[in-house]
Amino acid sequence: MKSIKLFLIIFLLFFTVTEIYSQRNSDEQKISVRELKQRLIENLQELDSDYLQSLSYRDYKKAREILIESYNLLRMIPDNGITIREELRLISDSDFDELLRNIKSEGFESDKIYVIQLAAKYNRFTVAQLISLIDLMSFSNDKIEVVKIVYPNVVDKYNSHLIINAFTHSSDKARVKQIINNFPDR
Repeated sequence: MKSIKLFLIIFLLFFTVTEIYSQRNSDEQKISVRELKQRLIENLQELDSDYLQSLSYRDYKKAREILIESYNLLRMIPDNGITIREELRLISDSDFDELLRNIKSEGFESDKIYVIQLAAKYNRFTVAQLISLIDLMSFSNDKIEVVKIVYPNVVDKYNSHLIINAFTHSSDKARVKQIINNFPDR
């Protein structure tokens, strides 16, 4: 029930912002796509920090998936030729090593995934780095969740076949193929 409420809140948030953006009169101040995206990101961050924590674990996990998907969808919206993804920087080797140490220090898989999500908000990754992040996870679902989070920020997507080879079970490979195939070509 809570996840339905969360979905409705996110839907209303998008609808409201879209409505505001579409009501551009000559008397009103025009809002740029970049500013619109920034406001949506701020609202999603507020939703994450203020409301998701109060959900049960099952609802929290589902809400987190919706939130991550919303962030990824926002990254795909162009704004005057510049997208959020293009504003990100490729994570340096030393920063990536530090990220790996931070993830390894987390006790729970959900905390590791949260650290990865935070890193993915501000950085780009290589396929090799994504595979290193996948290897830190113990369970198949968590490994696939890492792919969902990081893949939109991978700079060398032409090496995506290596991601598929990082999985052993055919069902996991099929899920990863679906994530890769559903990502729009650039």
